[in-house]
Amino acid sequence: MSIFANSDINRLAAHSTLHRLAWGGSGVFFGIFLLRQGLSPPAIFVAFSCIYALRFVARPLVGWVGPIVGLRRALILGTLLQGAQYPLLALVHGMGFPLILFCASSGVGAAFYFTCYHALFAALGDAERRGSQVGGRQILSAAAAVIGPAIGGVLLTSAGPWVTFGTAAATEAAAIIPLIGIGEPPVERTPPQGSYVSARKGVLLFITDGWISGGSILAWTIIMFESLDKRFDAFGGTMAAAALTGAIAGWILGRFIDLGHARHAVLISGAAGVANLVIKTLSGTDAITVVSVTIGTTIIGGVYAPALFTAFYNEAKSGPCFLRYQIAAEAGWDIGAMAVSLGAAALFLLGAPLQVAIALGVPVMILQALLLRTSYAKFETAIPGVYGVRPNA
Repeated sequence: MSIFANSDINRLAAHSTLHRLAWGGSGVFFGIFLLRQGLSPPAIFVAFSCIYALRFVARPLVGWVGPIVGLRRALILGTLLQGAQYPLLALVHGMGFPLILFCASSGVGAAFYFTCYHALFAALGDAERRGSQVGGRQILSAAAAVIGPAIGGVLLTSAGPWVTFGTAAATEAAAIIPLIGIGEPPVERTPPQGSYVSARKGVLLFITDGWISGGSILAWTIIMFESLDKRFDAFGGTMAAAALTGAIAGWILGRFIDLGHARHAVLISGAAGVANLVIKTLSGTDAITVVSVTIGTTIIGGVYAPALFTAFYNEAKSGPCFLRYQIAAEAGWDIGAMAVSLGAAALFLLGAPLQVAIALGVPVMILQALLLRTSYAKFETAIPGVYGVRPNA
């Protein structure tokens, strides 16, 4: 029996589960692998800012290629490019040309992959079941997010980077299979009038998401890794346990949104997000504390994705062109992530602790909650019973 009634969303969910398995087995280790290869935390943040800059520069290519070949084929191309970054990372040993190759592949691949994936999910999904579809995707991805880091940590410890990252590349390639029969929403080659202007809200939302994610996630993974005696297997096991608890919380909030309580869900998500960042900022570096905080904050952080993407996907689908909407929004994400990465690197060089990159996200999380509040209010009359309280509920 299908998890979703929408067959295209089923295929996208299957694809994203395999993608998440590859990412969980390798991608979550990017920052700490570079740390083990001799890069300092400021250098790692600068390297990631270069990846974000390349994403920003490469993204206009998606707007040109996507309408010509179709979003499905463009997503397949992005998936192949995403897979190529994994073996390239195995070549990295300190600063040098292999690091440049890795950053280039990661940046261009992400520009194609995430733009096309989110555009397809927005176009093919259903507004009235959006929260459940996003939350259900989280549940499916949870299995991969649990298995991936656990296996990746063991492989990195016992077999080394070539086996680990080669396995991830093969898994990413397998993620193409569910895309073969997916629907192909039409995209005009010439952007319709107002395509990019309509994305203003999406750009602002993604700037906040890029700022929050680009600083806090990378900083916390380095803190975790160092507190666990720089053991890949211990790090992977902790990430696996945290992923499961976060996905369950995300599915519950997705259902809550679809039952007509979206405005309340935004408040829950915003409060949980601020609590998440504050707790991590103040937690210290003791191993038991860090593991407990990772699992605990992932539970409250699991409500983040349904609250953000339910609003975002429906905003994109209601505009003149969902692809151009996504291109503009993803550019906003790159700007936010790049700015916080460079700012954090500068603060680290001045002697600030890693926790400062997490603390920088607190005021932006509050801003994001306010933006989401206005987005849900916009759709209350357009989709009755989904964005507002159901009559007689």
